[in-house]
Amino acid sequence: MRTDDVGRPQVDARHLRRAQPLNQVLPATGRWIAQLPADIRPLSLLREFPRIANVLARAWPDASSFAAHMESLLHDRRGGRRGFPGDVQSDLLMLRDFFEGRYPASPAALDRRAEATSETE
Repeated sequence: MRTDDVGRPQVDARHLRRAQPLNQVLPATGRWIAQLPADIRPLSLLREFPRIANVLARAWPDASSFAAHMESLLHDRRGGRRGFPGDVQSDLLMLRDFFEGRYPASPAALDRRAEATSETE
């Protein structure tokens, strides 16, 4: 350990910084992506921002958490953000629409159809 002129130990400031978020795809995120329909998979997001894909995969089972994360990504509340590249923005919008049931094969759309069918019986 290094010391200053008086003999006190010097602290390396790099160790005091907040740890950087993991910027690689986690196995659970890969499994989540694989379960999505092929045309919905956010592959640009996964490639360019794996950290964000990890957060969304973790939030996916909790509708309110996923919606809050998606809202924070799509709408700049702090001002001055650059935004995402077009392909990533498109991935996020498609994923949000799928989650909200705007695609025929999405879980929410299937649930609505099942409810409608049971009501007519």
